[in-house]
Amino acid sequence: MDRLARFGARKWLLVALLLALIFLFLLAVVASTRPIDSRPKPPLGLMTTLPLLWSEGGIEADLAKDATPHPAFSRLSANYGITPVDNLEAWAPRPQQMLLLAQPRAFAPRELVRLDKWVRQGGRVMILADPALQWGSLYPLGDKRRPLFTSMLSPLFVYWGVELVLPLEDEAPTSMRKIGVFNIRTVTAGEWLPKAASDKARCAILAKGLLADCRIGKGRAVLVADADFLDTAFWKGRGMRVLTGKDEFANMALLQALLTALHDDKGLDGDFVEK
Repeated sequence: MDRLARFGARKWLLVALLLALIFLFLLAVVASTRPIDSRPKPPLGLMTTLPLLWSEGGIEADLAKDATPHPAFSRLSANYGITPVDNLEAWAPRPQQMLLLAQPRAFAPRELVRLDKWVRQGGRVMILADPALQWGSLYPLGDKRRPLFTSMLSPLFVYWGVELVLPLEDEAPTSMRKIGVFNIRTVTAGEWLPKAASDKARCAILAKGLLADCRIGKGRAVLVADADFLDTAFWKGRGMRVLTGKDEFANMALLQALLTALHDDKGLDGDFVEK
């Protein structure tokens, strides 16, 4: 009887294992037959001095077998068709293309005129402008290959009706902030202050000065007084990410939400108030 009972138990164990394997197989079939989103990604032009498109190791590092893009760039690429932009004067934007300027280089006067004209005619741009960038670099201070330490677009910002400043009252440069539902962490973030604007330009300053939402002619510019928040040191996390698989801070989720609001022409008033 004991032998018969053991045989019966083994039989039911084999049946249970077989059913589990069949269930896993069906899950794999369902996952492989899910419809692939074939919709084209929204086009996004990107100009930056940050090591997002190319690493600081030079072309040899970028062509290495184990080379990987910057995590922030990978996140953007998952949602947008990114086109690098080197010169605004020669840039030919695609229809409905947005532009992301992440701590860009200094612009020639003709580029500033071209950017302002494009926005006023209906273009949409997001500018990450850091007054005191702390992004680590392999290159020494003064090297042209190093990310730009401070934004060089002050004339354009003043023309649009805002001024970028660096608050000096904070004792700790690294700060954690809650912008709407987004808990973010960054360092030496700037602040937008209102200025007298040019004709047909008006900016709403939000999140205690971190954001400015500007309507300029027929177009729009979303301005962020910080660029360090893209650095993985402030959002990717270590221990908690290993356990949960999620970012420690919502820096990239905030960037995505801002780009979505810009793409959909949705105002920032309600969703991006600092708490």
